[in-house]
Amino acid sequence: MKRIFITTLLISLIGLLNLTAQERIYIPELSLPADRAVDQMPDVVLDWNAVTGGNTGIILYDIQLDTDPFFTNPVNFQTELVTAYKTSMLLFGKTYYWHVRAIDGDDVSGWSETWSFRVIRRVVTTKPNDGSDQNTDLSLIWNVVTGITEYDYQFDTTYYWKQVNSGQTKIFNGVAAVDDTHAWVVGASGVVLFFNGTSWATQTSTVSADLYSVHFFDSSNGWAVGKGGKIIHYNGTAWAAQDNDSVRDLNGVHVVDANNGWAVGKNGIVLFYNGTAWSAQYHASEDLNEVFALDATHVWAVGKSGLVVFYDGSTWSEQETGSTKEIFDVGFTSADHGWAVGKGGLLLEFNSGTWKILVHTFTNQDLYAVCFTSPDNAWAVGKTGDVLQFDGIEWFYQTGGTATNLNAVGLAGSIGFLAGDGGTLISYNADAFSSPLATIHHLPIDTNITEITDLLFGTRYFWRMRTKHDLATSEWSGARSFNTIAKVELDKPPTNSNGMNLDVLLQWKKVSDLVSYEIQIDDDPAYGSPVFMATSAEEINAELLKFGVQYNWRVRALHAFDISDWSDSWKLTTVNSVVLETPADTATDVKLSPLLTWKALSGIAGYQVQFNDTSTFVEPMFSSIVPVAENSYIVPIVLEKDVEYFWRVRAVNNLDTSGWSAIWSFTTMPPVGIDEPGLSGQLNIYPNPAENTIHIQLKDKLDHSLWLTITDLVGKKVFEKELLHDSGNKNLPVDVSFLQNGIYILRIADKESTFSKKLIIRR
Repeated sequence: MKRIFITTLLISLIGLLNLTAQERIYIPELSLPADRAVDQMPDVVLDWNAVTGGNTGIILYDIQLDTDPFFTNPVNFQTELVTAYKTSMLLFGKTYYWHVRAIDGDDVSGWSETWSFRVIRRVVTTKPNDGSDQNTDLSLIWNVVTGITEYDYQFDTTYYWKQVNSGQTKIFNGVAAVDDTHAWVVGASGVVLFFNGTSWATQTSTVSADLYSVHFFDSSNGWAVGKGGKIIHYNGTAWAAQDNDSVRDLNGVHVVDANNGWAVGKNGIVLFYNGTAWSAQYHASEDLNEVFALDATHVWAVGKSGLVVFYDGSTWSEQETGSTKEIFDVGFTSADHGWAVGKGGLLLEFNSGTWKILVHTFTNQDLYAVCFTSPDNAWAVGKTGDVLQFDGIEWFYQTGGTATNLNAVGLAGSIGFLAGDGGTLISYNADAFSSPLATIHHLPIDTNITEITDLLFGTRYFWRMRTKHDLATSEWSGARSFNTIAKVELDKPPTNSNGMNLDVLLQWKKVSDLVSYEIQIDDDPAYGSPVFMATSAEEINAELLKFGVQYNWRVRALHAFDISDWSDSWKLTTVNSVVLETPADTATDVKLSPLLTWKALSGIAGYQVQFNDTSTFVEPMFSSIVPVAENSYIVPIVLEKDVEYFWRVRAVNNLDTSGWSAIWSFTTMPPVGIDEPGLSGQLNIYPNPAENTIHIQLKDKLDHSLWLTITDLVGKKVFEKELLHDSGNKNLPVDVSFLQNGIYILRIADKESTFSKKLIIRR
């Protein structure tokens, strides 16, 4: 009985001790940044959930931060009640580990889980778009980085990739580089180019079919494959066809040595080369696009619907990728690590037996090829000229300096080439950002945009950025490129336009707010004696042009540091006649004092109107000058009824005149009823208003004298004159230059009747 009691007591004491040793405060749960997050700011905020439990109500939190997951040399922080901590000046590109514990008086929780994050390594540049055409002033834009002290940026006119003249316009599909003096490019219609370390030359391929892939394991052993199952081999001297059992398109080839090679293609065909012949080895479930062999027992082939098949030296098997997107190429640096690229910017990483999709925002364009030179250097290329670089830690956007589709990439030694559509060939250049232009410019941290002005015309620029704080400087971003316009682009009027006014408005596309423009116009295509004009606007009215001449015109832009090339030369021909409008040609029943109208012209001094009762105009009834502001003229006399009249117009400009318009005619209205009695129907007074002279036009030749009287509005006579008989004159001029501006009453009388009319003098 005593023994049982003692045992029970011991158990109770142990339980009591256990209770007093229990932690009465919970372990914190981490929140942000997410575990294994990347691209975090140097002042990232560490966040966790508040804990419950404890007695004092005042909870402290211990935070440890270290670059070692075992916290051998941590930095320690502490907060009171606050469940977040803002770091500062973390090192760019470093991976940090952190955990938190809670303290309530004497109670201390255990440490939380250990999470990690990686600080941003590079600034992400966004605008201008890579390979785009830009004006000579533009904005550079990038994503904001916090926790820094400044940004740096550089410009240069050379970079890693430089376009070279391939002499071809055909599509290039494959590149193989062996060493500094041996590289090949293959493409459409069996084209093969060879690089000897200095220049490119065409080699005879023996086939005319499209070639899709090429691979060399040394400078004397290479294979290319293509459409219809074509396989050709290079032996160090010449290319020759090799037979195989397939007529299916072969899209990829890789040979590791003289006795082990693979070619893949349509319908999942896999051919094996044993040193003597090619034969079918395997059929995959989908079309295969490319193959990569690390050695004879580590071979991968990739294709449609996210397919990856692996050969271990004896059998082929499919590997799960987690993607259904088409894969175009694959490359490995070891049996445990490699990358595949594909549709829509797909990046797949193979790491220790598992494929994983990399989530990124570098590009959404198809990636067609990938090439590794080492575990910490690789390039991927694709649609619209997109180029990505891998530095062993992360991929980042680079520039190839083109917007053309890039289908292949190959590097070896100190050389490298990108190849693509339209014969595009781009070579690697190690001298990036090394010219005097590559000065480092500093920018404040309160902006993510800067304005660049007065760049040179017709120049390809490359630019990159980095950031820093007091303890570290980031890596440079991948470079972007853009091309400044080389010349002005003309807009209106379209070339070869006819019938242009002498002050025709010339327009062109805007180059910049900070440039001015020079304009030349000449009837000589060589611009031997041009009319020269200048403006800061994107348009100008022509000057000093003549009627009916074909002119050439062009524009160039300039700023303080450079002058653009001249634009293309456009042509225009100036107007050489006036277009009549009303009365319509051959019109009838026209009023006796009609209004003549024509289409208005600009850039002239005025119009000359001629009117006659015959179409010869040898002695016109009148010939008058009309101001440029008017494109109409009232016939200043009362015409005879039922008579055909003729008229024409031309433009006048200083010492030049246009050709005459077409001669139009009209017929006045016929007589209706009885003619008006007396002088009322026999004469007309014009012009009215008048300036210095009025004309008295008579319907019939004067066979007797008339008496003219002019009075003011109160009846005071201011002028009188006898109009003497003149049988040969139907138009009698009267000088009224002595009259002041105003309104008067004009009376004309003969022995039988009197005619009165209001006369206005206006100067």
